[in-house]
Amino acid sequence: MKQQEISQFYDEFVQRQLKIGANERLISLYKRLLHLGLKEDSRVLELGCGVGIFTKLLGKKISSGLIEAVDLSEKSIAVSREEMKAKKNVFLSVGDVVKYQPQNSDFDFITLMDVIEHIPLDQHEQLFENLSQICTDTTQIALNIPSPQYIGYVKKHRPETLQVIDQEVHLFPLMQHLEKSNLELVYFEKYGIWEEEDYHFMVIRKKRDFVLKHLSDQRNLSEKIAKKIADQIDGLKYK
Repeated sequence: MKQQEISQFYDEFVQRQLKIGANERLISLYKRLLHLGLKEDSRVLELGCGVGIFTKLLGKKISSGLIEAVDLSEKSIAVSREEMKAKKNVFLSVGDVVKYQPQNSDFDFITLMDVIEHIPLDQHEQLFENLSQICTDTTQIALNIPSPQYIGYVKKHRPETLQVIDQEVHLFPLMQHLEKSNLELVYFEKYGIWEEEDYHFMVIRKKRDFVLKHLSDQRNLSEKIAKKIADQIDGLKYK
């Protein structure tokens, strides 16, 4: 499928996105980023931003940092620019996320929230190679996708609800792409939003050498006491 056809689909998808707004899925993903350490001065690259619904959520937290957001759809970016025009620390661009070269650098987070299932599978290797070049040793890549089993079910029972490209992203080929790109999976969660176990959330980073760091050395006195009490309670459970 040609990129122009895909872009046209998402140009026409704008009103549906605006109508949905900040739904339960996006709010849950925003909370996950907060848990991962999203702060006022965080630098975020948002790939596949659509009309900027998630961008606005990020903007509620990020005041002294910056957000760079990109989408293939020109109309979506035009809507985002209008919505975010008062935000001087938000940079919006039209571009292909597979090979996008950001204006900024040193990102704390790169997000792909329900994006890669809409990118042709034969482009995933190039996507992760590019991400590996963009991210630093401390960048966290946050990735959310519908579970492949859920997509398979929808294809069979509700195909009319799928987007122009809406494919099953399985973990094994994904792990192969990460391995080739010197990236690693550090967190995986199978969870439910509207159906049981209908989504997968992952955190990815650049591979790093193992450094011996005693966890006890990183805890203050109150944390050490709390840990000891918790271990004693757990020990009693298994006696």
